[in-house]
Amino acid sequence: MIYTIFEHKPENFYPFSLNHAVFEIRSGAFSYLDRIQSSIGDKDKLILIVRDSIKDIISERYPDLIVNPDIIPPSIIIHLNTKICDIEGLIGEAGEIKEEMSLADFRNKDWPSIKETYLWDYFGNSNFMEIDKQKFSMKIEGELHPSCIMINKSNIHISSSAKVSAGTILDATDGPIIIDDYTFIDIGVLIKGDTYIGKDSIVNPGAKLRGDVSIGPCCKIGGEIECSTFHGYSNKQHDGYIGHSYIGEWVNLGANTNNSDLKNNYSNIRLKIEGREIDTGKMFVGCMIGDYTKTGISTMINTGTLIGLGANVFGGGFQDKSIPSFSWGGQERTDLEKFLSTLKIVKDRRGKKLSNNEIDFITNFYNLNKSNKL
Repeated sequence: MIYTIFEHKPENFYPFSLNHAVFEIRSGAFSYLDRIQSSIGDKDKLILIVRDSIKDIISERYPDLIVNPDIIPPSIIIHLNTKICDIEGLIGEAGEIKEEMSLADFRNKDWPSIKETYLWDYFGNSNFMEIDKQKFSMKIEGELHPSCIMINKSNIHISSSAKVSAGTILDATDGPIIIDDYTFIDIGVLIKGDTYIGKDSIVNPGAKLRGDVSIGPCCKIGGEIECSTFHGYSNKQHDGYIGHSYIGEWVNLGANTNNSDLKNNYSNIRLKIEGREIDTGKMFVGCMIGDYTKTGISTMINTGTLIGLGANVFGGGFQDKSIPSFSWGGQERTDLEKFLSTLKIVKDRRGKKLSNNEIDFITNFYNLNKSNKL
């Protein structure tokens, strides 16, 4: 069987979708693409249809998958819908194609109407953890200090290669806690479910993960986090609050960076995407931060803030609610060569390389966004 997955309104998922496909969105322990791949058969094929601007970097991330072929073969069509937690419910919901179709015709086809969703629908775990835990043994197998306290132990998974230090409290009353391979939980950490902590991540001393938290691989986490997602290789090492937020990859939040996620009048959060003002329908919305962005120490992020790709955010008082890609302190623009040089160092420190495809994408995106729009 062949399955074709396509993006639906990627502009609704800015800033994450600036350099990611919509189906790379993470909730709980996995991304949507992870779940789809684990739900289809070993002999099945998966085709990805993405914007041409990100084709090369998506092809590089997923070398075993077919991306934007000229001809789409007969296949089952998959799209994204936040209301469906069981990924098998997505398969075929958008229909199927029974005869070969060109890529252009596929993109122009009027597929069945699907619910319009946004990035803020994917904060934290979106009820996925009860399903995700089925992929884990849900056993305590790692190195666990005897002073650790575990509540609802049967709902906790600690990988055999993970280490949990003295004074840690794991409370899985409200949902599962999954601590994945080679993760290190330092002393005095408080973790409430639903929470997933990804492979090779570190949770610093005294951190408070208050539930509905999803941490990707190779992150360094400290301070207080609630109902938020961090993608891989992002750091929030120090004290400060991040709540109801979505943080991309290779992001670094400086010490005492805090975000507001609730207005003083308790009204719904409204924000603008590409000139459209949208009522989120939610009382709690923090910030959405694109890849490679950094914040300075004691940065204050306003309620319902969008920060683009590669920004350097610093300065006194609350920051603007819309911060463009490559913004430097809100007044200037990042120098491209210096940005790429720093990014190479950042990746080298984690044993990763800045690829030519990534350099080309960043360069093209930088040159196309000289107007400083998100």
